[in-house]
Amino acid sequence: MPDSLYETLHETKSHYNTDFSYNTYPCTIPQDFAVVPLHWHNEMELIYIKEGKGLVNIDLNQYLVGQGDLLIVYPGRIHSITNYDNYVLKYENIIFNINMLLPKEYDRNTFEYFGHINNSDNDMTCIIKPSEQHYKEIISCIDEADKVCETFPAGYELKIRGCLYNFFFALNTHYLCASNNEVSDSLSNSKRNKLKLIITYIENNYTHAISIQDIAKECHFSESHFMKFFKQCTGTSFISYLNDYRLLIASRLLTSTDLSVTQIAVECGFDNISYFNRCFKKKYGEAPSKTR
Repeated sequence: MPDSLYETLHETKSHYNTDFSYNTYPCTIPQDFAVVPLHWHNEMELIYIKEGKGLVNIDLNQYLVGQGDLLIVYPGRIHSITNYDNYVLKYENIIFNINMLLPKEYDRNTFEYFGHINNSDNDMTCIIKPSEQHYKEIISCIDEADKVCETFPAGYELKIRGCLYNFFFALNTHYLCASNNEVSDSLSNSKRNKLKLIITYIENNYTHAISIQDIAKECHFSESHFMKFFKQCTGTSFISYLNDYRLLIASRLLTSTDLSVTQIAVECGFDNISYFNRCFKKKYGEAPSKTR
């Protein structure tokens, strides 16, 4: 799964029964982690903003979010999360597998509807705000599921499934198309798959030296075309993105392990400790040794 860094955090914060594929996670940025980098997964994800302000990017569309906003990340969509300015961003992550709602026997209507959701090019909305007409109907489904998850009474799985069916009914009825949202430059499948390849390559190889030539070859691009493609998709250069990813992992290792600063620098792909220290201080405002 290409979002292993995020999963590592979730393992320590999950509120769920491992036998049931509906998982909730309370998260805070920057206390839990500085940012949630670009990642994706095959499950559905809901991001329910509880407090503060943040920026959520879903398939290149950036949303400024605040208290009460609900973001919907469909399976396979590339997304990231960060706080806005100096705000602390508190939110609930809800992740579940769409298959839990599918009947064992074939039902054309149900399979067609959820098949549309699983299609990474679906035209359904990605954000619902408290000011919108049908917000209360939508959010009440999530609030009811959250309430059940506080105590997990016998049969809670039935209640959660019921809440999700009501949620998707309201979503289908009121928000089938994204025409009322700021969606303009969504990724095509080909671009999305290429960006996924790049993200996966970084996650699998960040501990080693990665050159533009290496990653361009992996994408079957020329170096110039790769740099243009990556900047267009992410808004930053590949080297800057790679350094930020390495620094994010380094910050986690500094607070969760007893490895020395030098060991962490090497573990995260920095072969020059002085360069690592400069990059870290520029990014986080203090030397790595002060983070512990």
